[in-house]
Amino acid sequence: MEARRSPFPWIARTLMPRELWSNAMMAVALGALEGGVVGMLVKTRFAEVAEPLWVNLAVALVAGAPAFCNMASLAFSRMAEGGDKAVWVTSLKAVCALMLVLLALAPVTAFGLVMVTITMIAARLAWAGAITLRAVIWRANFPRHVRARMTGRITVTYSLIIALAAGLIGAAMEIWPDAWRVLFPVAGLCGLAAAWRYRGVRIRHGGSLRRDEQRDRGTRGRSYLASSIDILVRDIWYRRYMLTMFIFGSGNLMVIALLVIILNEQFGFPRLHQVLVTTTLPLATLAVFTPIWARRLDATHILDYRARQAWAFVLAVGLFVMASGLGMDWLFWVGALALGSAFAGGKLGWNLGHNDFAADHSQSTLYMGIHVTLTGIRGLLAPLAGVLAYQWLESRHPGSGRWVLVFPFVLTLGGALTFVALARRRRKEMIA
Repeated sequence: MEARRSPFPWIARTLMPRELWSNAMMAVALGALEGGVVGMLVKTRFAEVAEPLWVNLAVALVAGAPAFCNMASLAFSRMAEGGDKAVWVTSLKAVCALMLVLLALAPVTAFGLVMVTITMIAARLAWAGAITLRAVIWRANFPRHVRARMTGRITVTYSLIIALAAGLIGAAMEIWPDAWRVLFPVAGLCGLAAAWRYRGVRIRHGGSLRRDEQRDRGTRGRSYLASSIDILVRDIWYRRYMLTMFIFGSGNLMVIALLVIILNEQFGFPRLHQVLVTTTLPLATLAVFTPIWARRLDATHILDYRARQAWAFVLAVGLFVMASGLGMDWLFWVGALALGSAFAGGKLGWNLGHNDFAADHSQSTLYMGIHVTLTGIRGLLAPLAGVLAYQWLESRHPGSGRWVLVFPFVLTLGGALTFVALARRRRKEMIA
């Protein structure tokens, strides 16, 4: 019975506790680096030192940073190829944590606005590299049939702590607007502790994985970009998946930046309420729904999974459209809960979905690199496009900017419908 309950005892008893502990400590640092938290900081503390357009564009950049910094993932994958992924992840976690200390030193001036934006991007660049390489570790250490549940267990702990940390920062800033100058360095110290703890992580068959990567690197004879393009040309189903994710993801990636601006400018929400709606409530709900989505992902292909999971995002963004357009403040809170459910499934699919296309461990890094790089491109463009659309609507008629959320809703709905069509087509091809 014991063997059946724990078929991979080394993973369950050795790897998971270290992953959980390290991710829990890192989550405190990432709670301070959430787009909703730093976006609220920019909007409430720097609004008087720069023009509204530049402040809102800064909000778009810091809110989109967790996504668009993934454009560096291919570079990190290339640099770490053939090396010890655990050492790389440890170093990148430490850099991410140190950026929090630097961020807390920014003056409340136009220069400080630039400094906060750049430091946030630097921190998220480091974290983008860490999660790209961590995906390789998780693939090596956690077998396919339990991977989503293992990842889900880590994600639940991670998300609850981020939600709590973000909420505490929002509450503290409601009492003392400069509380971030103390709390951000404290969060950074927690991140450094997480990096220290991760030093001992081992990778199953790590030596073999490094040799395979070194061999592939030596025989490939072409750039990582060329190899990525080759995969997208050759793997038709992965290409279709990436194109659909680009449409779908562009919709949900612009929502947080727009919510930060709309809640502040159109509805006058207090700092704490802004953080609760954009960060704390979605992440707390994410923790509840992650195990449910994990069981679904373990049992099915990513396209079938996305054909169902995508509708959670359609529901969430639809609720925000109604809340903003109709002036129903209370509906923002319902939308935040729905967004958490959507993020629960979305994060699992984002971390693990590429594995249903990658043929082996050595290709997993490249497939993940393609995925997160494309996420980065839309993470840069989508929030900026959303904010510029908001500014245009406001310039035409003050108050009409609240309807800008129709834009991401249409993109999200189009992506969900395409996932349904792709899943059906794939099933028909398999039967034929």
